[in-house]
Amino acid sequence: MRIYSLSKVLALPVILLLFLILYLEYGLQVSTGYWILLPAVLGVVLYISYGNIDFWFLKKFPVKLDKKVVDLLNQYIPFYRDLNAEDKKRYEAQLSTYISGRSFKSVGSELKNVPYDIRAMIATNAVQIAFYQEDILIGDFDRIFIYKHPFQSPKYKFLHTVETHAEDGVIIYSLEQLMPGITNPELHYNIGMHGYVEAFIKANPAAPFPPRLNADWFDVLAISGHSQKKILATVGFENVDMLVVLGTCYFTYPEEFKNRLPELNAELDVLFGKSRI
Repeated sequence: MRIYSLSKVLALPVILLLFLILYLEYGLQVSTGYWILLPAVLGVVLYISYGNIDFWFLKKFPVKLDKKVVDLLNQYIPFYRDLNAEDKKRYEAQLSTYISGRSFKSVGSELKNVPYDIRAMIATNAVQIAFYQEDILIGDFDRIFIYKHPFQSPKYKFLHTVETHAEDGVIIYSLEQLMPGITNPELHYNIGMHGYVEAFIKANPAAPFPPRLNADWFDVLAISGHSQKKILATVGFENVDMLVVLGTCYFTYPEEFKNRLPELNAELDVLFGKSRI
C-alpha cells in the first residue's frame, strides 16, 4: 500500500492513545494523571508540522508520476527530453515532490483543486529552475493560484496575467496565457517560467546575480522571436524586470540564448547552479 501522508499515519496511534486514556479514566475509573496531556501535545505537534513531515516523507519516497504526465513531459518539455535516464528519474521525483509540497488552487466563485496534469505542467517550470539547486521548492512560494483569464489584484488595478508576492508566498497566473506558453513557446511567451524566475529572484536576494546584463529587447527578440510589445502585452505590464525576461529566455530557448549571449549564459549557469555539473 502506497503511503501519501506520513502525518496521517502518525496521527492514528495518537488518536488510539487518546481513546485508551479516556477509557481508563472514565470507563475503568483509573486515574491517568498528566498522561492525558501526552496525546494532546503530540496532536498539536502533528497539526503544526504535518506539512513539513509529509514533504520530508515524499521527498524521500516520491510518488511515481502517472504515465500521462511522463508523456506530456516527453511531448512538451525539451529540458526533460534531453536528460539522461538517471536525471530523468531525478526530474520526475523532483516534480512529484514539488507538486506534493505546494498548493495549486483554481480561482472562481470558490477555490477549487487544479487537475494533476495541469499542476504538473505548471510545476515543470519550477523544476527546471531548481533542478541544480538545494532548494527545490523555490523559497516560501507555497501557493499557486490560477485564474481562467487575465485578472486584477489589490496591488495592480489592471488586467494582467502573472504576479508574484514574496511576503505572501504566492504566484498567480492566468490559465488562458499560461498553458500555450508552456506547450508552444515558439508562438507564445511562457508566463509560467516568467513567474517562477521572478519568484526565484525574490526568494534568493543574496544569489550571484549578473553584475550587468549587457542585453536588451533586440536580444530577446532574436532569441525568442517575441518582441517587447508582444511580451508586455502578454504579461499585462508596461514595464518588467529585464532579468526576469532574460531568465525566461535562458530556460525556454537554451541553445538560442547561449549562441546569442554566451557571457550572460555562463553567468546564469552560475546563478541557477548548472555550472556545478
